[in-house]
Amino acid sequence: MARFGKTGWRVPVTYGTAIAAAVACSGILITMLFLSISKIESSLPRFGFFAIREFHIAIRDVTHLRDMVSLAQAAPTSAASLDQLLAANDLVYVRFERVDGSGTSREIPAYAAIVPRVNDSVTRIDALIAAGLPLDADRLKEMGLELDQIVARMNDEYYKFGEQVNADLYASEISLNRFNYQIAFALAILSLLAIGTAVLLIGRRETIKKLEFLAWRDATTGLKNRAWMSANRDDLLDQAKLAGKQLHLYLIDLDHFKNVNDTFGHHVGDLLLKAVAEILQLIERPGDVFAVRLGGDEFAIIEIGVAHSAEKALGNRLREQLNGFAELEGHQVRVGASIGMASFPEHGADISTLMRNADSALYAAKAQGRADLVTFSPAILSQIDVQLGEEAAIKRALNCDEFFLVWQPQFELATGRMTGAEALVRWRDPISGAIRPPMTFIPTAERSDLILELDKLVLSKACRQAAQWLPICPEDFVCSVNVSGKSLQNDVYFTHLVEVLRQTALPASRLQLEITEGVFVQNSRSALRILTAIRNIGVSLALDDFGSGYASFGYLADFNLDQLKIDRSFLSDLASSPKKQNVVRGIIALANSLSLTVVAEGVENEAQLDFLIAEQCHRAQGFFMSKPIEETVLTNHMIARSGRTRSAGKFKLSLSA
Repeated sequence: MARFGKTGWRVPVTYGTAIAAAVACSGILITMLFLSISKIESSLPRFGFFAIREFHIAIRDVTHLRDMVSLAQAAPTSAASLDQLLAANDLVYVRFERVDGSGTSREIPAYAAIVPRVNDSVTRIDALIAAGLPLDADRLKEMGLELDQIVARMNDEYYKFGEQVNADLYASEISLNRFNYQIAFALAILSLLAIGTAVLLIGRRETIKKLEFLAWRDATTGLKNRAWMSANRDDLLDQAKLAGKQLHLYLIDLDHFKNVNDTFGHHVGDLLLKAVAEILQLIERPGDVFAVRLGGDEFAIIEIGVAHSAEKALGNRLREQLNGFAELEGHQVRVGASIGMASFPEHGADISTLMRNADSALYAAKAQGRADLVTFSPAILSQIDVQLGEEAAIKRALNCDEFFLVWQPQFELATGRMTGAEALVRWRDPISGAIRPPMTFIPTAERSDLILELDKLVLSKACRQAAQWLPICPEDFVCSVNVSGKSLQNDVYFTHLVEVLRQTALPASRLQLEITEGVFVQNSRSALRILTAIRNIGVSLALDDFGSGYASFGYLADFNLDQLKIDRSFLSDLASSPKKQNVVRGIIALANSLSLTVVAEGVENEAQLDFLIAEQCHRAQGFFMSKPIEETVLTNHMIARSGRTRSAGKFKLSLSA
């Protein structure tokens, strides 16, 4: 027993021990609670700061776009104006359409009202850019006024939101302090409820984790976000410097991600982002390898302290795992990624330089055909300059109408009758007058998406000429036009096709589009839909270069084709190669079984022609019968033959290209 005071009041030792234990427990719990709430108090202002910063960045991007509109308005004929306007417009698109995550500027109440206006402006500027040089001054002025209004509105909401954040944070601090005293008083009285208090602590700890997640993590993928990279990248570089280690920066950009969104919907696009994030999370190693989502379809990997061989192994592993197919909600979606890599100290002494050089390597990877890994080297910069120069030259040629068509006739082998002609694009240099063949500019156009405009230009020219030939050519004479796989990834080309047929009054049955097997591999669902629509309006379809690529009998059955064109590689050395002869026979038999017309390309000598006639190949084209010729020469030939009877003998046009 313990005695207190003169009265001799005694407290049992058991009770005293219990009270002391309760007091001690209460003191510990109160201390822990205050520490927990202090963390919450420090996290909330930080969270408010990041929200304000995100909105500030959005204002900056839109203001930059406004400046680029002003620049374009001052120089509407400059290719540099067009390029800078395109870059600024893409930046705003990524900021407003693809940057995900709650707890940032998207929580600003007025943001929902501003986003549609910005997206509408981006769409209209895209249309302005697509129209090419010179830029429409009136539309530029209209867009400038619209962007001025948007920026003014965003600035107003920015300051309102900043003031509200400060007020909310101040109110939160007062409430939290009051809450501290209330909990402390409750714990002092109800010390025996330690278990309940522990539950409260756990809940507050989870709150802190959630706040930190919102500040430093991407909400869609769970990866570290751009804010985390901005806050930590210099520290990571300093860590590598102090340890005398290397730092490798990989920039990753998904190939054709927009096509996935357009074809399957944005929810499938988000699933694809999550699938990519899962791959990158498996590569992460605490303290050594960090995976970051920069925004949109862009990711980064930062790797510290590895040898050159290990760095190469990680890059190859990334390339292999990020290029394949994924099953997303029943859709077979191709996961493709281009990767650019730069290393410290070899390729830069600071993060900004590494980012810039890795981005140059990424550009080179895309230029080489995508789905590739490229390590930065000084030579890449010169290659990029050359590629940009080629792209600028093609843009100028499109605007200045420097492209023209030549035509290679096609003949029916049973009769020698000319049944059609294939339109082939050429580029005439306006200064020297030299003619550039397609292989010198088509690959660049394919890489830069300028092929979309070139395909539309070729289609327009070919249809206009075909319409002019209607009075003098046979009723079954068909003009063939090549179309790239990229043009068949959305409805723009189909809409243009319908409009050109309407304007030229060319019957759809007199036009044939030639596609390659790569169309089906890139995006078979989208291709099937658009090719079916083209077929339904009466335009026939030919599969060009059959057997040279990703040949599949399934494509022949699914896509309702009209014609197969045997690739010219099978005709070289045909007379002396029994294997090639058997391949050609097999293709002809396959075409006959599917009721398809078969055309042999690249006939260059009489022996090849005799073999094709003997095997009952339907049609052929090649230098032996006629080189590609200009439209005036072919027009004169049609006029000359219009009143003649067909010859029963062999045929050959003695025409010059």
